[in-house]
Amino acid sequence: MSEEQVDRKDKNCLLKFTEDDVLLKLRLENKPELMEIEDFLEKNSIMEADYDKIRDKLNNQEKDWFKIAENIDLPSEDDKLEIEISKDGLKALLNFTPGRDGREFTYEDLKELLADKNISYGINEDKLKRVLKRRQPVSKEVIAEGDKAEPGEDGYLIYHFEEKDNNIGTLREDGTMDFHSKNLINNVRRGEKIVTLVEPTAGEPGRDVFGQEIEPPKPKSVKLPRAKNTVRKNNSVYAAKDGQIVRNDRKISIDPVYQVKGDVDLEEGNIDFVGSVKVHGDVREGFLIKASGDVEVAGNVAAAQIESGGSVLIKKGFLGRNKGKISAEGDVNARFVENAEIKANNVRVHEAIMHSQVTAKDSIIVNGGKGLIVGGRVMAQNIIEANMIGSSLATKTYVEIGLEPELRKNFKAAKEELETVEDNLDKVNKSVDLLRAMKEKGIKLPPNKKEMFSKLKATKDELENRKMELKEEIEELEEQLTASDDAVIKVNNCIFPGVQLLSSKDKMIIRNKISKCAFTEVNKELRQKTN
Repeated sequence: MSEEQVDRKDKNCLLKFTEDDVLLKLRLENKPELMEIEDFLEKNSIMEADYDKIRDKLNNQEKDWFKIAENIDLPSEDDKLEIEISKDGLKALLNFTPGRDGREFTYEDLKELLADKNISYGINEDKLKRVLKRRQPVSKEVIAEGDKAEPGEDGYLIYHFEEKDNNIGTLREDGTMDFHSKNLINNVRRGEKIVTLVEPTAGEPGRDVFGQEIEPPKPKSVKLPRAKNTVRKNNSVYAAKDGQIVRNDRKISIDPVYQVKGDVDLEEGNIDFVGSVKVHGDVREGFLIKASGDVEVAGNVAAAQIESGGSVLIKKGFLGRNKGKISAEGDVNARFVENAEIKANNVRVHEAIMHSQVTAKDSIIVNGGKGLIVGGRVMAQNIIEANMIGSSLATKTYVEIGLEPELRKNFKAAKEELETVEDNLDKVNKSVDLLRAMKEKGIKLPPNKKEMFSKLKATKDELENRKMELKEEIEELEEQLTASDDAVIKVNNCIFPGVQLLSSKDKMIIRNKISKCAFTEVNKELRQKTN
C-alpha cells in the first residue's frame, strides 16, 4: 500500500498540493481548532482559503480530503531544516518542512549540517535518508541519540538482626496465643556479626551526541554506625560481649544487662536473654526469666521460674506456691523462701526457708533474722547452717549433707542402665550362640537368619562397649560419692524434734530439742559434736 502524499502538516490538519487545487484533511483525533488552522494556512501562503467550507467540515467531522483553495502559482520555497539538541545532550532532534519548487536538501547537506554542530555519535542514518526520501514534514524527530550514564549503587548497611516490634504474645503450634512470651529481646553472642558495610559500586559512563563522555553520578558512601561493646573488622561490626542489641537510629550498642523498669508481667512478658537481667519491680506469677548471666530482682518473686547461668539475687522474698522454681549455676540470695524449689551452688537466705526444696552443690546458709529452716527438704554437699531448724510442732523437715544430689541421681541412673544393658547382652549372646551352633552343625542359614546373625553380632559389640563405659562411669561416681570430712550441719540456736538428718551413709531423727549443736558424719555415722 503506497504512502499517502502530504506536503505540509501540523497537529490540526494535513495539506496536499495538486496541479490545480490545495487539499486539506482534518486531524480529528487532535480536536482541531479553526483559528489555529487559519494561522497554519497563512504561514504556508494560502490566503484565499474557503474558511466557511473548513468550518462546515469541522462541524461535520469530515474525515476525507477536501478542496479549500485554487493552487495558484505561488512563489517557490526552499526546504526548511532545523536541528535541536536536548538539554542533556543525549538527543539531536530534526524539524523538517519540505519546500516547493526551491532548494531541496540532500543527504550530504544534512550530514554537513550535523558536522557543523559537532554531532558525531549515535546518528541514525537510515532515518535521515527516510525523512529526505519521503519529504513529509517532521517535528522533533530523533535523528541521533547518545548513551545515558548508568548510575552505580550507593553503599548501604546490612543489619544482621531483626528489629522486633512490640506484640501481645507469640502463637503456639496449636494455634493458641501465649501472652506471657513476647519475644521482644534481640539477643547476640560475643563474636556474632551485627552490621556489614557494602561499599558503593561505580556506574558506567555514557556518551552524548557530540561524542563526549558523560560521567555517571558519584554513588553515595555510608559509614559503619557507632557501636558500644563491639569490635570492627574489615567492613563489619561484631559483638564484643553477650547481650542485647539496642539500635537508636544509626547508633548501636550491645547491652550486657537487660533492664526491666517495672514488673515482669503481661506488659513485659517472659525474658530470654544472653546476658544479665535486672528487674526493678516484682516477677509476677507464671512468668519466666532465662538469663545466661546474673538475675537481680528488686522486689518479690511469685510462683515464677528463673533460670540463670550466673547468680540470682532477690532483694525481697520468693513466694513459690509450690510452683516457683529457681535454677542457678552460681549462688542464690533472698530474704526468705516459701513453698519453692531452688537449685544452686550456694544458697543464702536471710530470714527463713519454709516448706521448700533447696539443693546446693556447696552450702545453704540461713543465719539472719530468725534464720529458720522448717518443712520441706534442704540438701548441700558441705555446709547447712541455720539459727533454727524445724518447729515446736514437730514439722517434718529433712536436712541432708555430704554428697551432691546430682551425683546420686547420676549414679542411680548409671546403675539402672547397666542392669538393662547386661540383661539385653545376655539375651543377644544366647541368640548368637544358637545361630553359631547351627552353622557349626552344617545347617545352612536362610537369608533372613544370616541378616539376623550379622545384626546380632553388631548389637553385641555395641552393648559390650556400653557396658565397659558404664562400669568406668560408676567407678568414678562411687569415688565422688564419699562424703566430705568437713560436711557439717550447724545449728546456732536450736533444732526441734521431727527433723531428720541425712548423710551419704546414715540418717538421724531428732527426738528432743537440742540447743547450739552441730552434726557431721564420722566413720559413716552421723554424730553430734559440740558447736
